[in-house]
Amino acid sequence: MRNFSLILRIGIIMAIMVVSMLAISGAQVWSLRKSIYAEREQKLHDMVGSVLKLIHTYDGEVKAGRMPLDQAQETVKKAIRAMRWGEGDYYGVYQFDGVTLVHANPKNEGVNRMEFKDPKGTRIVADIIAAAQRGGGLATYEAPRGTAGAEVPAPKLVYAAPYEPWKWAVQAGVYIDDIDATLWREALWTGACTVLVLLVAGVFTVLIARSITRPLADLCGTMDRLAADDLNVDIHYTTDRSEIGRIARAVALFREHMRNAAALRAEQARTEAEAAARQRQALAGVADTFQARVGGVVGTVTQAATDLERLAATLTQAADQALTRARAASGAAADASSNVNTVAAASEELSASIGEISAQVVRSATIAGEALAVVRETDTVVEGLDGDARRIGEVLGLIQAIAAQTNLLALNATIEAARAGEAGKGFAVVANEVKGLANQTAKATEEIAAQITTIQGRSTQTVTAIRRIGATIADVNELTVTIASAVEEQTAATQEIARNVQQAAVGIGDVAGSLGDLTGASQAVGDAAQGVAGLAERLSAQSAILDSESAGFVKMVRLG
Repeated sequence: MRNFSLILRIGIIMAIMVVSMLAISGAQVWSLRKSIYAEREQKLHDMVGSVLKLIHTYDGEVKAGRMPLDQAQETVKKAIRAMRWGEGDYYGVYQFDGVTLVHANPKNEGVNRMEFKDPKGTRIVADIIAAAQRGGGLATYEAPRGTAGAEVPAPKLVYAAPYEPWKWAVQAGVYIDDIDATLWREALWTGACTVLVLLVAGVFTVLIARSITRPLADLCGTMDRLAADDLNVDIHYTTDRSEIGRIARAVALFREHMRNAAALRAEQARTEAEAAARQRQALAGVADTFQARVGGVVGTVTQAATDLERLAATLTQAADQALTRARAASGAAADASSNVNTVAAASEELSASIGEISAQVVRSATIAGEALAVVRETDTVVEGLDGDARRIGEVLGLIQAIAAQTNLLALNATIEAARAGEAGKGFAVVANEVKGLANQTAKATEEIAAQITTIQGRSTQTVTAIRRIGATIADVNELTVTIASAVEEQTAATQEIARNVQQAAVGIGDVAGSLGDLTGASQAVGDAAQGVAGLAERLSAQSAILDSESAGFVKMVRLG
């Protein structure tokens, strides 16, 4: 029933009403038939009872000795023959052995008609006697109307009762074909009235059904168009005072709610688009600032690494030259004991070499000082980069706070939409979308914060590496000072050799010792230069990593 249409339900009600009316009419006709039959049966019972009273009266006379039995029986039979009732209906009397005593046709009296049958084969007299011997009962058969016979037999109902003292069965019968005719007339009249009532009810049912189904069909079509987001559909029947009007007014109110929800969604989409644009603009500004600062720092660090590599190459070359010349001077000093002239020549060459070494050492000291200054400047720049990363972290913290607040507002909007019920479903969808955007913003800021933390850690590593480079360069500077002192000592020794050739042996010994020191110092300078080169390579690698990480961070921020 739940899936049936309204017109089908009304049709079912009409069908039930038709069946009920027909059932009531049939029951009425059946009740009338039973009533007529009961009336006829009661009438027959009363008629037979009156005859039995008559017989009982004469039997009392016989028993009193005032009348012989034969006379009494003949008197009773004569009285019964004269009795008529209804439309020619009569009484019949039969002995229990089947002999007819009283009949409407005198020819049948005195004849044993126990085997007499009607056209359908019913043993009429036998059934009457059997009904009487049961203490009284009914029997039916077909008999012609009238005493002379009839061409068409008619159904007849009889009631038979016994009078045991005389072994008589007394019966009275009545034709019942008129009952069927009466029933047919009553059935036709009842059927006509029923059909008329059903026609009137059907007409009114159709009119009422159309007055219900047509507006409902129109409202269903309207609701289908509303479901398809057609908010300009016209709604009829809003002025009716019936339930149809109430439904139409509710649909109109629903349409207004849908219009308001659509306007709210459009406004919300515009607000979200503006907020997203402002957020992208802010992140783009932060990315540009960060890229500019980090790019400057990376450029400075890269340049410093390049300068350090160049300085290390120069120091290595100078150390190699000093080592070579020191070894040559040592060989010359070994030959000085045998040849003073050779010593003098070697002393002059040594003096020239020492002068060149002195110049290279001074230059190395200058370059080391410049490298130390560059390292300190790089340290300052990297510390500034670390501060910028912290400030970017603070900005990301602000963005996370804004995202959390947006998420809270979206949650409140969802709760309000839930309170609003069906009318707030659209707003709940928008609130969930805003909540999703806030969650995505929070996740993006968390990833950016993780990248900033990584950059801060690598900035700290860069600062540590730069400071180690500064310490190494300071060591190189100290070694350069040591080399300068050694060169000054060699210069003094050479001058002493030139002034006093006679003390050549002693001077050559001093020169040999000094050359040994020079060789060790040159070796130390070479080692220090190689260390500076290694640190420069590490600094260059860290600069490349910093540049790659900052580029990835800027790209992530710009993508939002």
